[in-house]
Amino acid sequence: MAKENQDSDQKSPEVLEDSLNKTEVLLEENKDLISKVLIAVAILIGGYFMYNNWVAEPAEEAAFDEIWPAQKLFEQDSVQKAISEFEYLAEEHAGTKAGNLSNLYLGISLLQDGKYDEALDALQDFEPAGKLTPGLKIGLIGDCYSEMDNVDEAVANYKKAASLLNSKSASTYFLKKAGLLLEQSGNLAEAIVVYELAMTKYLNDAGPLIQSVKNEIQVLLSRAQASKK
Repeated sequence: MAKENQDSDQKSPEVLEDSLNKTEVLLEENKDLISKVLIAVAILIGGYFMYNNWVAEPAEEAAFDEIWPAQKLFEQDSVQKAISEFEYLAEEHAGTKAGNLSNLYLGISLLQDGKYDEALDALQDFEPAGKLTPGLKIGLIGDCYSEMDNVDEAVANYKKAASLLNSKSASTYFLKKAGLLLEQSGNLAEAIVVYELAMTKYLNDAGPLIQSVKNEIQVLLSRAQASKK
């Protein structure tokens, strides 16, 4: 028994180091997620633009005429200029679809720029619709709290995002982020619960395309279980 405890103690630094490394990886992965958000946003913009062409709402048309240049700035990684433009658009065109969408762009821009409190405010002002954007909004809010070292709020939002998205890949992504934060904070029991949720609810019948995701979560689950002993 003494030897087992000794072995466990020896593994702890490695577990903590591995958790830190995984978090660094997640920061890089989050950039990919943000890119996917932008693709979704671009689709929404296109849809709204077509809608406005048909319905011909003057306020919406004027707002979308202005949001296109700001979107280009964002796509070109001109974050500071994009922030300025989207702040203006969100205020100037409040109450329009484009103004609302500007809050999402603004929140993501501020998150990229390291202004997490301001990013949180902008994202909370965004009113999502449909099946995709509500979960993505909550996930991005989780990122803000994670960057501000508020583990409880980050984990709560990641779990909520997973539930809203209800997707094998996206839900697992946010549950993985929640689990790693819980591991880092020393809450191994809750981390195990989160990883098990990912395995049983979203990955139990995983197909070949996401088998690697299932394998990764299984590794994280096994590590958390071994560390808890």
